[in-house]
Formats: sequence, C-alpha cells, structure tokens
Amino acid sequence: MFEQGKGVVPDPFLSSKQLKRELLGLIENRREKITPGQLERTISQKFSVKRKEIKSVIKDLVTEGALIYTYHYGRTFIEKSFNKAVRISKYVILKPPTISFGAKADDVVVEIAHGASFGTGQHPTTRIAIKGIEHAVRKSSLLEGDKETSTLDIGTGSGVLAITSVRLGIDKGIGLDIDPCARHEAKANIKINGLEDKIKICDSSLESLNQKFTLITANLRCPTLKKIYPAIAKITKEGGAVVLSGVKTDEVSELIDIYTEKYFEYNWEECEKGWACLLFLKTTAPVTQNFSVFLCTEKKEI
Repeated sequence: MFEQGKGVVPDPFLSSKQLKRELLGLIENRREKITPGQLERTISQKFSVKRKEIKSVIKDLVTEGALIYTYHYGRTFIEKSFNKAVRISKYVILKPPTISFGAKADDVVVEIAHGASFGTGQHPTTRIAIKGIEHAVRKSSLLEGDKETSTLDIGTGSGVLAITSVRLGIDKGIGLDIDPCARHEAKANIKINGLEDKIKICDSSLESLNQKFTLITANLRCPTLKKIYPAIAKITKEGGAVVLSGVKTDEVSELIDIYTEKYFEYNWEECEKGWACLLFLKTTAPVTQNFSVFLCTEKKEI
C-alpha cells in the first residue's frame, strides 16, 4: 500500500494468495450475483492482472471448493460454495451430511442436505437469521426460568432454523410449511441431525396453534411478516424472542414500528448484502414508547 495525496491506493501487483482473497472478498460483499466475465473485468480493471491469470485463480478456487458455478435464467454465475463446512457465526457451522468436519468443543454443527427447499446457507437471509438465533439464545436470558423451552419456525423450508435453535439449546420445536416438498426435506434434515424426537414438521396454520413459544423464527418477506404480527404477538411467551429475516434494509423501519408498537422491544440487528435480520424481545409489560432506530451498516461494495 502507498499513500497518494490524502487517499490510500492498493498495490496493483498481487500475489496469487492476495488475488484469491480479493476475488472471494468481492463475491462475498457484492449484493448481486456476478458472472465470471464480470468478475474478471472488475479485478482486471482494479489491479494490474491479466484476465488469463484471473481465470486460472478462479479455476483454482473452484477446484478447492471455495467457489462454485451456478446457473440462473440461462446465465452462468460464480458464487461462494456451501458444499463444504461453513462457519456461519461464532458457534454455528453448516455443512452437507457427506462432508466431514473437525468440530471444536463449543461448535454447533448443523447438517443440511442440499435440496429444492430454501435454507442451505447460500442466501444471506439464512445466514443472518442463524446469527439472530445465536444472539437470542446465547446472549440473553432466553433459556432461564423456563422448564421447557420451545421454538416455532414459520415457513421452515429446509428446517435449518428450527434445527439450529434446538442445537443451540432450545428443548423442542415445530416447523411450519405449506409446501409438501419443504416438509419432506425438513423431516429428512431433522433425521440427519438426530432430532426426530425434538422437532415436529407440519402444515398447521398459525391461528390453529394453542401454545406459546420461547423463540419464534421467520425468514419471510416483509409483507408476510407484517401480516402475521398479531399471531406472533399472541403466541410468543413473555420474555420470549422473535427473530425475523427476509427483510430488505429499506423495509426495516416500518417493520420495527409495527412490532414495537405494543408488545416487543427492538433488541438487535444484522445486515448482509441489502438484507436485514431483526431480533425482538417480548416485554412483560406493554411497550409505551417506540425506539425504532435502525443502526445497521454494511461493508461498502467493491
């Protein structure tokens, strides 16, 4: 690095290791998918690197399992690979069941088979939802004073959020989904993780549930999260937590206003690639003031 005027300009000459780091960083911090050609042009314009060399490094990263080619709408993209063990948060690691991983004592390993259902960790909303669950369970008094804690995952998809919640310490859980394919895959993932006696998957409606939950998770789009607020408020235990993901950052303020109007306090947030996850805690007394200040900031895109 060298200074030029008041700014700092990166060294244009990169080693192979540095080039790999730049490529991975660009892909991880970019909101939109990127094609191999776009990736090559971006790096080539920023650094004094020939596109032939960039292609070679991309090929190496694919071979190493760090990147993967994906195909959407007739186009080829290059993305971070989740066909390996990936640390999502301080404690939680997601991995396919066929991949081995040397877990540390405090690691919470969740095995998810890649299928048609949403929730393998490839999308930012899944990753930040897992961080929200970890924060709710490990950094609050959520598990205290409750003989049997429970979680409800609304729109469970692969079952990853329900499985993560139980793996982190919740006693039992229910995953709801109207899609039969999702229910089938969620049940399979629950079996893979050995949690058949702790997590139930069904297609019940929120209104039909006659119990309250310690933790509720929902990775859904904002209009749905707004619509189900009354039901969530009704079935969340006092002192319980609600983790909401699937929210665009420009939708956050309105959602906070709705959820903190009466029953919940806004406690935590995490953002990634234009998506936000919010954590609310249900108060033991009605909220009398709304503190809807959204503080989330993201890394600047390359």
